[in-house]
Amino acid sequence: MRIGVLSLFVALFFAAASANAQSCNPAAVSYIVRDEHGSVVGGEELKTLQQQIPKVIGNADTAVGEVSLAGDGVTFYRPESANWEKGNKLPTLEFANAKTCTLNLPAVDLTYHGKKMHLVFNISIDRYQPDRRPVIDSLPFAEGTFVLDLTSSPRGEDKLMPATLWKKSKT
Repeated sequence: MRIGVLSLFVALFFAAASANAQSCNPAAVSYIVRDEHGSVVGGEELKTLQQQIPKVIGNADTAVGEVSLAGDGVTFYRPESANWEKGNKLPTLEFANAKTCTLNLPAVDLTYHGKKMHLVFNISIDRYQPDRRPVIDSLPFAEGTFVLDLTSSPRGEDKLMPATLWKKSKT
């Protein structure tokens, strides 16, 4: 009986230790920025935009990254996918949290060519939801406040959220 209790104790100890060592994929939002004419902003211009915003927004670190879109322009490939290299790469602003594996992205202010665009994302990602890395397209850059309407989002995994989800705020 003593060996059984000792075995149970050892098993519980290792189970607890392995639970603390678990990791998860970061929660991330990739945002495709478009200029006034609808062309994707990339290169140094995107880096300049990223440097103008806080390094952390909500609980998300900000960076410049890229997404890989399939030929249909709607499906995206995750970086760990074997198809990543096949996709059309687009530069993005990245908002990610790998520390807690959750993400709270309230709003972002972007200034481009003297215009200020206030984007209300109101995105929360918990550590267990399946769509942890949404890719969001943008409207052509315009002055004003825009709110992301997630109620009509095609919440499927690996599908681009279209720019039509952005609604101009009346306030």
